[in-house]
Amino acid sequence: MDVARERAALLRTDQEWAAAVGSGNLDKIVSYWADDAIVLPPDAVAVVGKQAIREFVAASLKLPGFTISWEATKAVVAANGDMGYTVGTNKVTMLGAHGNPVTTVGKAVTVWRKESNGTWRCVLDIWNADSSQSRVALVGP
Repeated sequence: MDVARERAALLRTDQEWAAAVGSGNLDKIVSYWADDAIVLPPDAVAVVGKQAIREFVAASLKLPGFTISWEATKAVVAANGDMGYTVGTNKVTMLGAHGNPVTTVGKAVTVWRKESNGTWRCVLDIWNADSSQSRVALVGP
């Protein structure tokens, strides 16, 4: 098992996922989660299973002004290569109470499992804001 190679593959997968989110392609975005995945969004109940995650993502994509971006800053892969996790930073933007974009800067941990076909899939996804100071109202036109 070449752990360094698997770590690079995991980071690449995470980067591809982040790029897919920008496309708005629901099927592509959801394909990175395992069927039994759990998403733990901030200030909300757990989202369990791929169908529930699909509905959660679809609803998020429909929010006015919604965007999300992230970058993994660390990846760790188990010695046997079947599990790993990434740690990173993110930015989530939505329209605030007065209709202006509000961006929340945060951090995230994503737990990954290597499937039998060699594909990395997210099994646990959690993120939150750095602090209340990280919410920035953007002045728009």
